[in-house]
Amino acid sequence: MQRGSLKRVKNRDGVNVWRGQWREFGKGRTRILGRCHDVTRSDAQAELDRIVALVNGHTASFRGVSQTVREFIENEYLVQKTGVWRASTAVSTENLVRLHILEPLGHRRIGDITRRDLQALLHEKAAAGYSYSIVAHIRWQLRAIFKMAKGDALIVTEPAESLNVPIEKSTETKRVIGPEQILKGQLALEMRERLVFRLAVCEGMRPSEIVGLQIGDLDRDGIHIVRRIYRFRVGPPKSFKSGRLIPPTPITKALLDRWIELIGGAPADAWLFASAKRTTPICYSNLYRRKIKPALDAAGLTGVNYQILRRSWVTEFSEVEDDAYIRATLAGHSVDVNQNEYRQDKIKALRRSMDKLGEHLQ
Repeated sequence: MQRGSLKRVKNRDGVNVWRGQWREFGKGRTRILGRCHDVTRSDAQAELDRIVALVNGHTASFRGVSQTVREFIENEYLVQKTGVWRASTAVSTENLVRLHILEPLGHRRIGDITRRDLQALLHEKAAAGYSYSIVAHIRWQLRAIFKMAKGDALIVTEPAESLNVPIEKSTETKRVIGPEQILKGQLALEMRERLVFRLAVCEGMRPSEIVGLQIGDLDRDGIHIVRRIYRFRVGPPKSFKSGRLIPPTPITKALLDRWIELIGGAPADAWLFASAKRTTPICYSNLYRRKIKPALDAAGLTGVNYQILRRSWVTEFSEVEDDAYIRATLAGHSVDVNQNEYRQDKIKALRRSMDKLGEHLQ
Protein backbone atom coordinates (compact mmCIF):
# COMPACT_ATOMS: atom_id res chain seq x y z
CA MET A 1 0.00 0.00 0.00
CA GLN A 2 1.37 3.40 -0.97
CA ARG A 3 0.83 6.88 0.47
CA GLY A 4 1.81 9.06 -2.47
CA SER A 5 3.87 12.25 -2.47
CA LEU A 6 2.74 15.90 -2.29
CA LYS A 7 5.12 18.70 -3.26
CA ARG A 8 4.96 22.43 -3.81
CA VAL A 9 6.42 23.26 -7.26
CA LYS A 10 6.32 26.02 -9.87
CA ASN A 11 4.47 25.49 -13.12
CA ARG A 12 5.54 26.82 -16.53
CA ASP A 13 4.12 30.22 -15.71
CA GLY A 14 6.07 30.44 -12.48
CA VAL A 15 2.99 29.93 -10.31
CA ASN A 16 3.29 27.76 -7.19
CA VAL A 17 1.06 24.66 -7.40
CA TRP A 18 0.52 21.44 -5.44
CA ARG A 19 1.79 18.37 -7.34
CA GLY A 20 0.63 14.93 -6.30
CA GLN A 21 2.50 11.80 -7.35
CA TRP A 22 1.74 8.08 -6.94
CA ARG A 23 2.15 4.77 -8.76
CA GLU A 24 -0.62 2.88 -10.51
CA PHE A 25 -0.10 -0.61 -11.92
CA GLY A 26 3.65 -0.09 -11.83
CA LYS A 27 3.61 3.27 -13.63
CA GLY A 28 4.20 6.70 -12.17
CA ARG A 29 1.24 9.10 -12.14
CA THR A 30 1.25 12.88 -11.60
CA ARG A 31 -1.58 15.35 -11.12
CA ILE A 32 -1.66 19.06 -10.30
CA LEU A 33 -4.07 19.43 -7.39
CA GLY A 34 -4.46 23.21 -7.50
CA ARG A 35 -2.62 26.48 -7.09
CA CYS A 36 -1.10 27.09 -3.66
CA HIS A 37 -2.86 30.47 -3.54
CA ASP A 38 -6.28 28.78 -3.91
CA VAL A 39 -5.83 25.37 -2.21
CA THR A 40 -4.36 24.72 1.22
CA ARG A 41 -1.85 21.97 1.83
CA SER A 42 -4.36 20.00 3.91
CA ASP A 43 -6.97 20.13 1.15
CA ALA A 44 -4.42 19.08 -1.46
CA GLN A 45 -3.27 16.23 0.81
CA ALA A 46 -6.88 15.11 1.32
CA GLU A 47 -7.42 14.97 -2.45
CA LEU A 48 -4.21 12.98 -2.91
CA ASP A 49 -5.22 10.59 -0.13
CA ARG A 50 -8.56 10.01 -1.87
CA ILE A 51 -6.85 9.19 -5.17
CA VAL A 52 -4.32 6.88 -3.58
CA ALA A 53 -7.03 5.07 -1.61
CA LEU A 54 -8.88 4.31 -4.85
CA VAL A 55 -5.69 3.09 -6.50
CA ASN A 56 -4.79 0.91 -3.51
CA GLY A 57 -8.23 -0.70 -3.57
CA HIS A 58 -8.05 -1.15 -7.34
CA THR A 59 -4.64 -2.81 -7.13
CA ALA A 60 -5.76 -5.08 -4.32
CA SER A 61 -8.77 -6.28 -6.32
CA PHE A 62 -6.58 -6.87 -9.37
CA ARG A 63 -4.10 -9.00 -7.46
CA GLY A 64 -6.87 -11.26 -6.22
CA VAL A 65 -8.21 -12.06 -9.70
CA SER A 66 -7.80 -15.67 -10.91
CA GLN A 67 -10.35 -15.65 -13.72
CA THR A 68 -9.64 -17.75 -16.80
CA VAL A 69 -10.01 -16.56 -20.37
CA ARG A 70 -12.99 -18.91 -20.82
CA GLU A 71 -14.77 -17.61 -17.71
CA PHE A 72 -14.34 -13.99 -18.76
CA ILE A 73 -15.40 -14.51 -22.37
CA GLU A 74 -18.43 -16.67 -21.60
CA ASN A 75 -19.65 -14.78 -18.53
CA GLU A 76 -18.78 -11.22 -19.53
CA TYR A 77 -17.72 -10.61 -23.11
CA LEU A 78 -20.22 -12.75 -25.01
CA VAL A 79 -23.05 -11.86 -22.63
CA GLN A 80 -22.56 -8.15 -23.33
CA LYS A 81 -21.86 -8.44 -27.05
CA THR A 82 -24.72 -10.83 -27.80
CA GLY A 83 -27.15 -8.11 -26.79
CA VAL A 84 -25.55 -5.71 -29.29
CA TRP A 85 -24.65 -7.90 -32.27
CA ARG A 86 -27.18 -8.73 -34.95
CA ALA A 87 -28.29 -12.35 -34.99
CA SER A 88 -26.13 -13.17 -38.02
CA THR A 89 -23.10 -11.44 -36.50
CA ALA A 90 -23.61 -13.19 -33.17
CA VAL A 91 -23.63 -16.64 -34.76
CA SER A 92 -20.54 -16.19 -36.93
CA THR A 93 -18.53 -14.21 -34.36
CA GLU A 94 -19.30 -16.50 -31.44
CA ASN A 95 -18.21 -19.49 -33.52
CA LEU A 96 -14.96 -17.68 -34.39
CA VAL A 97 -14.28 -16.79 -30.75
CA ARG A 98 -14.95 -20.31 -29.51
CA LEU A 99 -12.91 -22.06 -32.20
CA HIS A 100 -9.92 -19.75 -32.54
CA ILE A 101 -9.63 -18.13 -29.09
CA LEU A 102 -11.30 -20.25 -26.44
CA GLU A 103 -9.98 -23.56 -27.74
CA PRO A 104 -6.27 -22.63 -27.45
CA LEU A 105 -6.46 -20.06 -24.62
CA GLY A 106 -9.63 -20.79 -22.63
CA HIS A 107 -7.92 -22.74 -19.84
CA ARG A 108 -5.35 -20.02 -19.07
CA ARG A 109 -5.64 -17.20 -16.51
CA ILE A 110 -6.45 -13.98 -18.31
CA GLY A 111 -3.79 -12.09 -16.37
CA ASP A 112 -1.08 -14.49 -17.57
CA ILE A 113 -1.63 -13.89 -21.29
CA THR A 114 1.13 -11.85 -22.94
CA ARG A 115 1.44 -10.08 -26.26
CA ARG A 116 3.87 -12.78 -27.42
CA ASP A 117 1.25 -15.46 -26.68
CA LEU A 118 -1.37 -13.69 -28.78
CA GLN A 119 1.00 -12.88 -31.62
CA ALA A 120 2.10 -16.52 -31.68
CA LEU A 121 -1.55 -17.53 -31.91
CA LEU A 122 -2.06 -15.32 -34.98
CA HIS A 123 1.08 -16.72 -36.60
CA GLU A 124 -0.22 -20.22 -35.93
CA LYS A 125 -3.55 -19.46 -37.59
CA ALA A 126 -1.83 -17.91 -40.60
CA ALA A 127 0.52 -20.90 -40.94
CA ALA A 128 -2.49 -23.23 -40.80
CA GLY A 129 -3.78 -21.66 -44.01
CA TYR A 130 -6.53 -19.41 -42.69
CA SER A 131 -7.25 -16.39 -44.88
CA TYR A 132 -6.16 -12.84 -44.16
CA SER A 133 -9.77 -11.98 -43.36
CA ILE A 134 -10.12 -14.74 -40.74
CA VAL A 135 -6.82 -13.87 -39.04
CA ALA A 136 -7.74 -10.17 -39.05
CA HIS A 137 -11.10 -10.97 -37.43
CA ILE A 138 -9.36 -13.02 -34.74
CA ARG A 139 -7.05 -10.08 -34.04
CA TRP A 140 -10.02 -7.70 -33.84
CA GLN A 141 -11.80 -9.94 -31.33
CA LEU A 142 -8.66 -10.34 -29.23
CA ARG A 143 -8.30 -6.58 -28.99
CA ALA A 144 -11.94 -6.15 -28.01
CA ILE A 145 -11.77 -8.92 -25.39
CA PHE A 146 -8.63 -7.68 -23.66
CA LYS A 147 -9.72 -4.06 -23.84
CA MET A 148 -12.86 -5.02 -21.90
CA ALA A 149 -10.77 -7.06 -19.46
CA LYS A 150 -8.58 -4.04 -18.75
CA GLY A 151 -11.66 -1.89 -18.25
CA ASP A 152 -12.85 -4.43 -15.68
CA ALA A 153 -9.46 -4.22 -13.91
CA LEU A 154 -8.62 -7.86 -14.63
CA ILE A 155 -5.35 -7.00 -16.35
CA VAL A 156 -2.84 -4.18 -16.07
CA THR A 157 -2.07 -3.66 -19.76
CA GLU A 158 -3.71 -4.71 -23.02
CA PRO A 159 -1.56 -7.49 -24.55
CA ALA A 160 -3.58 -7.39 -27.79
CA GLU A 161 -3.16 -3.67 -28.44
CA SER A 162 -0.05 -3.97 -30.65
CA LEU A 163 -0.85 -7.20 -32.49
CA ASN A 164 -0.18 -7.47 -36.22
CA VAL A 165 -1.79 -9.69 -38.81
CA PRO A 166 1.19 -11.87 -39.81
CA ILE A 167 0.34 -12.36 -43.48
CA GLU A 168 0.02 -9.92 -46.30
CA LYS A 169 -3.38 -9.37 -47.81
CA SER A 170 -3.63 -11.13 -51.14
CA THR A 171 -3.20 -8.87 -54.16
CA GLU A 172 -4.74 -11.43 -56.49
CA THR A 173 -7.64 -9.97 -58.47
CA LYS A 174 -10.96 -11.41 -57.41
CA ARG A 175 -13.08 -12.93 -60.14
CA VAL A 176 -15.74 -10.91 -61.94
CA ILE A 177 -17.75 -11.49 -65.10
CA GLY A 178 -18.40 -9.02 -67.90
CA PRO A 179 -21.44 -8.03 -70.00
CA GLU A 180 -21.08 -10.92 -72.47
CA GLN A 181 -20.94 -13.49 -69.68
CA ILE A 182 -23.85 -11.82 -67.87
CA LEU A 183 -25.97 -12.13 -71.02
CA LYS A 184 -24.92 -15.75 -71.49
CA GLY A 185 -25.88 -16.53 -67.89
CA GLN A 186 -29.34 -14.99 -68.26
CA LEU A 187 -30.11 -16.95 -71.39
CA ALA A 188 -29.23 -20.21 -69.61
CA LEU A 189 -31.74 -19.67 -66.79
CA GLU A 190 -35.49 -20.06 -66.39
CA MET A 191 -37.51 -16.97 -65.57
CA ARG A 192 -37.41 -17.12 -61.75
CA GLU A 193 -33.71 -17.93 -61.67
CA ARG A 194 -33.02 -15.32 -64.36
CA LEU A 195 -34.73 -12.68 -62.25
CA VAL A 196 -32.72 -13.66 -59.16
CA PHE A 197 -29.56 -13.62 -61.30
CA ARG A 198 -30.31 -10.12 -62.59
CA LEU A 199 -31.18 -8.73 -59.15
CA ALA A 200 -27.71 -9.84 -58.03
CA VAL A 201 -25.64 -8.82 -61.05
CA CYS A 202 -27.63 -5.87 -62.44
CA GLU A 203 -29.10 -4.36 -59.24
CA GLY A 204 -26.28 -5.39 -56.91
CA MET A 205 -28.49 -7.01 -54.29
CA ARG A 206 -27.25 -9.51 -51.72
CA PRO A 207 -28.89 -12.96 -51.92
CA SER A 208 -30.35 -12.53 -48.42
CA GLU A 209 -32.00 -9.31 -49.62
CA ILE A 210 -33.35 -10.92 -52.78
CA VAL A 211 -35.17 -13.75 -51.01
CA GLY A 212 -36.33 -11.29 -48.33
CA LEU A 213 -38.38 -9.30 -50.85
CA GLN A 214 -42.14 -9.13 -50.51
CA ILE A 215 -44.65 -7.94 -53.10
CA GLY A 216 -45.24 -4.73 -51.14
CA ASP A 217 -41.56 -3.83 -51.34
CA LEU A 218 -41.96 -3.01 -55.04
CA ASP A 219 -43.55 0.25 -56.15
CA ARG A 220 -43.20 2.87 -58.85
CA ASP A 221 -40.05 4.28 -57.22
CA GLY A 222 -38.21 0.98 -57.22
CA ILE A 223 -37.22 -1.87 -54.91
CA HIS A 224 -37.24 -1.08 -51.19
CA ILE A 225 -34.71 -3.11 -49.17
CA VAL A 226 -36.26 -3.30 -45.70
CA ARG A 227 -35.36 -6.83 -44.56
CA ARG A 228 -33.14 -9.78 -45.25
CA ILE A 229 -33.24 -13.50 -44.52
CA TYR A 230 -30.05 -14.96 -43.09
CA ARG A 231 -29.77 -18.53 -41.83
CA PHE A 232 -33.56 -18.88 -42.24
CA ARG A 233 -34.20 -15.91 -39.93
CA VAL A 234 -36.09 -12.81 -41.02
CA GLY A 235 -34.37 -9.67 -39.80
CA PRO A 236 -33.45 -6.08 -40.66
CA PRO A 237 -30.93 -5.28 -43.42
CA LYS A 238 -27.29 -6.11 -42.75
CA SER A 239 -26.43 -2.55 -41.70
CA PHE A 240 -27.95 0.92 -41.60
CA LYS A 241 -26.61 1.63 -45.09
CA SER A 242 -28.10 -1.62 -46.39
CA GLY A 243 -31.66 -0.31 -46.04
CA ARG A 244 -32.07 1.49 -49.34
CA LEU A 245 -34.14 2.10 -52.49
CA ILE A 246 -32.93 0.59 -55.77
CA PRO A 247 -34.47 1.83 -59.03
CA PRO A 248 -34.28 -1.32 -61.20
CA THR A 249 -32.84 -1.41 -64.69
CA PRO A 250 -35.50 -1.51 -67.45
CA ILE A 251 -35.10 -5.22 -68.25
CA THR A 252 -35.25 -6.18 -64.58
CA LYS A 253 -38.34 -3.98 -64.15
CA ALA A 254 -40.05 -5.78 -67.04
CA LEU A 255 -39.13 -9.17 -65.60
CA LEU A 256 -40.47 -8.17 -62.17
CA ASP A 257 -43.78 -7.04 -63.68
CA ARG A 258 -44.06 -10.29 -65.63
CA TRP A 259 -43.18 -12.40 -62.59
CA ILE A 260 -45.82 -10.69 -60.43
CA GLU A 261 -48.37 -11.41 -63.15
CA LEU A 262 -47.39 -15.09 -63.16
CA ILE A 263 -47.70 -15.55 -59.39
CA GLY A 264 -51.01 -13.65 -59.65
CA GLY A 265 -52.98 -11.83 -56.99
CA ALA A 266 -50.56 -12.23 -54.10
CA PRO A 267 -51.03 -9.86 -51.11
CA ALA A 268 -48.48 -7.18 -50.27
CA ASP A 269 -46.89 -9.28 -47.52
CA ALA A 270 -46.44 -12.34 -49.76
CA TRP A 271 -42.89 -13.42 -50.54
CA LEU A 272 -41.74 -12.48 -54.02
CA PHE A 273 -39.87 -15.77 -54.27
CA ALA A 274 -41.85 -18.20 -52.15
CA SER A 275 -40.96 -21.79 -51.34
CA ALA A 276 -43.17 -24.74 -52.28
CA LYS A 277 -45.19 -24.10 -49.10
CA ARG A 278 -45.95 -20.56 -50.36
CA THR A 279 -45.86 -19.28 -46.77
CA THR A 280 -42.07 -19.13 -46.49
CA PRO A 281 -39.41 -17.62 -48.75
CA ILE A 282 -37.21 -19.78 -50.89
CA CYS A 283 -33.72 -20.67 -49.61
CA TYR A 284 -31.18 -18.88 -51.78
CA SER A 285 -28.49 -21.54 -51.25
CA ASN A 286 -30.85 -24.32 -52.33
CA LEU A 287 -31.95 -22.28 -55.35
CA TYR A 288 -28.34 -21.75 -56.36
CA ARG A 289 -27.29 -25.37 -55.83
CA ARG A 290 -30.28 -26.98 -57.55
CA LYS A 291 -31.14 -24.52 -60.33
CA ILE A 292 -28.70 -21.69 -60.93
CA LYS A 293 -25.32 -23.44 -60.63
CA PRO A 294 -26.09 -26.36 -63.01
CA ALA A 295 -27.37 -23.96 -65.66
CA LEU A 296 -24.37 -21.63 -65.34
CA ASP A 297 -21.96 -24.57 -65.41
CA ALA A 298 -23.56 -25.82 -68.61
CA ALA A 299 -23.16 -22.34 -70.11
CA GLY A 300 -19.45 -22.29 -69.35
CA LEU A 301 -19.71 -20.07 -66.26
CA THR A 302 -18.37 -22.61 -63.80
CA GLY A 303 -17.86 -21.31 -60.28
CA VAL A 304 -19.92 -18.15 -60.67
CA ASN A 305 -21.72 -17.54 -57.37
CA TYR A 306 -23.62 -14.73 -55.64
CA GLN A 307 -20.41 -13.07 -54.43
CA ILE A 308 -19.00 -12.92 -57.94
CA LEU A 309 -22.30 -11.54 -59.27
CA ARG A 310 -22.39 -8.70 -56.72
CA ARG A 311 -18.68 -7.94 -57.23
CA SER A 312 -19.27 -7.86 -60.99
CA TRP A 313 -22.09 -5.35 -60.50
CA VAL A 314 -19.84 -3.03 -58.50
CA THR A 315 -17.10 -3.31 -61.11
CA GLU A 316 -19.36 -2.74 -64.12
CA PHE A 317 -21.27 0.07 -62.39
CA SER A 318 -17.99 1.91 -61.80
CA GLU A 319 -17.58 1.99 -65.60
CA VAL A 320 -20.70 4.12 -66.05
CA GLU A 321 -20.94 6.00 -62.73
CA ASP A 322 -18.03 8.16 -61.55
CA ASP A 323 -19.59 9.15 -58.22
CA ALA A 324 -18.32 6.65 -55.63
CA TYR A 325 -20.95 7.81 -53.12
CA ILE A 326 -23.81 6.90 -55.49
CA ARG A 327 -22.25 3.50 -56.19
CA ALA A 328 -21.82 2.80 -52.48
CA THR A 329 -25.35 4.00 -51.66
CA LEU A 330 -26.96 1.67 -54.20
CA ALA A 331 -24.74 -1.21 -53.02
CA GLY A 332 -25.70 -0.63 -49.40
CA HIS A 333 -22.23 -0.23 -47.93
CA SER A 334 -19.54 2.43 -47.40
CA VAL A 335 -17.43 4.07 -50.09
CA ASP A 336 -14.33 2.42 -48.64
CA VAL A 337 -15.82 -1.07 -48.93
CA ASN A 338 -17.09 -0.32 -52.42
CA GLN A 339 -13.71 0.88 -53.64
CA ASN A 340 -11.35 -1.46 -51.83
CA GLU A 341 -13.24 -4.71 -51.34
CA TYR A 342 -15.68 -5.10 -54.23
CA ARG A 343 -14.50 -3.04 -57.17
CA GLN A 344 -11.96 -4.80 -59.38
CA ASP A 345 -9.98 -2.58 -61.75
CA LYS A 346 -10.33 -3.64 -65.35
CA ILE A 347 -7.46 -3.52 -67.83
CA LYS A 348 -9.40 -1.27 -70.18
CA ALA A 349 -10.12 1.20 -67.37
CA LEU A 350 -6.44 1.30 -66.41
CA ARG A 351 -5.43 1.72 -70.05
CA ARG A 352 -7.97 4.53 -70.51
CA SER A 353 -6.53 6.38 -67.53
CA MET A 354 -2.98 6.05 -68.81
CA ASP A 355 -4.07 7.27 -72.26
CA LYS A 356 -5.54 10.37 -70.59
CA LEU A 357 -2.24 10.91 -68.79
CA GLY A 358 -0.33 10.54 -72.06
CA GLU A 359 -2.51 13.18 -73.75
CA HIS A 360 -2.02 15.48 -70.79
CA LEU A 361 1.77 15.16 -70.84
CA GLN A 362 2.14 15.66 -74.61
